[in-house]
Amino acid sequence: KIKSNPNHVIFVAILDGKVVGSTTVIIEPKFIHGGGYVGHIEDVVVSKEHQGKGIGEKLVRSLLEYAKKNNCYKTILDCKDDVKSFYEKIGFKKEANCMRFDHS
Repeated sequence: KIKSNPNHVIFVAILDGKVVGSTTVIIEPKFIHGGGYVGHIEDVVVSKEHQGKGIGEKLVRSLLEYAKKNNCYKTILDCKDDVKSFYEKIGFKKEANCMRFDHS
């Protein structure tokens, strides 16, 4: 399903021939904002032994650049409190409340 959806893009970080990180952006067309687009960053993952080396930041910045080139007027993500400062360092700001409904 992901491969067939041009609005769902996965970026990977490869070091010495091995995948050491990955993340996803989903480009969502909106009815509001003149039919603009919103980028949703999901699943930012870097292997334990490669954390703290700037890989996650490079992945996220690459997605932000991709979203901007694809006419997104904003890019959003959800994160846990323990990684909030990581995203703030990149330039994200806390906004509103996040609500969740579990379908289980």
